[in-house]
Amino acid sequence: MTTFPTRTTGTTAGRPPRTSGARPASAWAFAGVAVTSFGGPLALAALYAPGIVAGSAGASAGLAMVAVAAPFTLINPERIYDDLLTPSLIALWLSQLIVFAVYPRFAARQHDRPLPAWVLTVAATAFAVYGLWATIQHSGS
Repeated sequence: MTTFPTRTTGTTAGRPPRTSGARPASAWAFAGVAVTSFGGPLALAALYAPGIVAGSAGASAGLAMVAVAAPFTLINPERIYDDLLTPSLIALWLSQLIVFAVYPRFAARQHDRPLPAWVLTVAATAFAVYGLWATIQHSGS
């Protein structure tokens, strides 16, 4: 068994010493971030959407909305998927367009070079506009 200072410096088993004390993240860490980043905002939106619409922040109204929507998703999940696919993809592309539109301003505040920021913005915006166009074109078929 290695001693604590040897383990922290990373000089075990003939490996070169690490330049930092950080350990690599595991696959479980990436899975946790993915679940939290996708599932967390969706759950919060479902719980607080009625409160935002009604003007009060009642979590019980959000919970009631989820409880009412759950049976419909269990009865015919394919139809729910088909009905919500296009609106969710449109919302995805529009939200990405917002991010791409403000990126040059963020880069300017970070004192980055403006040309690469604008080139990335134009390329990403073109890709998002194409994605939005393709989503709308394929929604009818």
